[in-house]
Amino acid sequence: MRVDIDKKVMRHCGSCNYCRDTCPMYMELGSELDSPGGKIRALRAYGEKMRKPPQELLQRLYCADCRRCEAICPAGVPVTQIWHDAKANLLNTGGEMSDNLVKVIDWLDKEGTPFIGYESEDRTIWAEDLDLPEKSNTAIFSGCMGSFWFPDQPEMVVDMLQKLKVDAGFVPSEVCCGLMSYWAGDDAGFERIARKNYEMFKKAGIQHIVTGCGGCYGTLAEHYAHLVPGFDVKIHHTAEVLADMIQNGVLTFKGKEGTYTFHDSCHLGRALGIYEPPREIIKAIPDLEFVELPNNRENSNCCGGFLTVLDPDLSESVGKRRVNEAVELGVDGMITPCVSCYKNLSYCARETNLEVIQLDELVLDLAQSSLVEE
Repeated sequence: MRVDIDKKVMRHCGSCNYCRDTCPMYMELGSELDSPGGKIRALRAYGEKMRKPPQELLQRLYCADCRRCEAICPAGVPVTQIWHDAKANLLNTGGEMSDNLVKVIDWLDKEGTPFIGYESEDRTIWAEDLDLPEKSNTAIFSGCMGSFWFPDQPEMVVDMLQKLKVDAGFVPSEVCCGLMSYWAGDDAGFERIARKNYEMFKKAGIQHIVTGCGGCYGTLAEHYAHLVPGFDVKIHHTAEVLADMIQNGVLTFKGKEGTYTFHDSCHLGRALGIYEPPREIIKAIPDLEFVELPNNRENSNCCGGFLTVLDPDLSESVGKRRVNEAVELGVDGMITPCVSCYKNLSYCARETNLEVIQLDELVLDLAQSSLVEE
């Protein structure tokens, strides 16, 4: 069976290599087959001439998923969709995931999280001591990063929303958003996850989901509607909710002195175009001096966090590139709207004086208004 890849779409690639010098995989590994253009040319060749592509080609498609190549492509080639379709098709025609990725997907199917060693029954420990409503049409989606690695993050979102008089609960039976399955090319597994979460949302009467994770937000907002007919749950990132409160005069801040910059999450920014709401929040804080990174918005460099599951060393190299941009600016800290980005950036900044701050934490610390209980 030939690999079913949309060769007409891939022919739009003119091999200009604009994408090559912005790709974190190519910058770190230096191989042409790790550049977006190189992979497209290889896919085009194997799709036309070979019955079973080499295992190496599939492995090269498991990249940082940052979409920088897509943002800079002058021909508008839908690189991210090509990667996903190619991975799914290669898996269906004899390709195999790496042993590490197989273990991750198997654990995800078993326990509802890609984090091996963590069990589904521990997913809601973060909420045990919180005063959450039994019923609410708005729920916090804690995500795997928030549930297991940074449980203070969803708790922080709850505290922040309660402080601003937003009555939000949570869904005890939530599972991973499914981003890892989608990225792996496991379409059947991803659809099972999407449908399961949607059924849980509807059973709980949830109409709005709020999350502080860029990856969860991107997955829920971008992909679920394509898989679940009639998907009618509104997905919000905390940055959107808070920026709206600022615009409506509901939310104001105490001052914070210092110079800070902002890291755009790949899934929140390039995937869904949410650039201004986080900046509106930061700029509304008195006394805080805001400085843009040289590479910002659609040109933002990836934090490397998504690579952790496959190659921690590569993930750290990519993350340090981003941290060094902020260090060279001479700022006091870097603010990020995504808990996953926070995880990798804070780790990569551990040997510097750079403070890495979650946007939600900053708001929780400084929020004040007529609706806020001091």
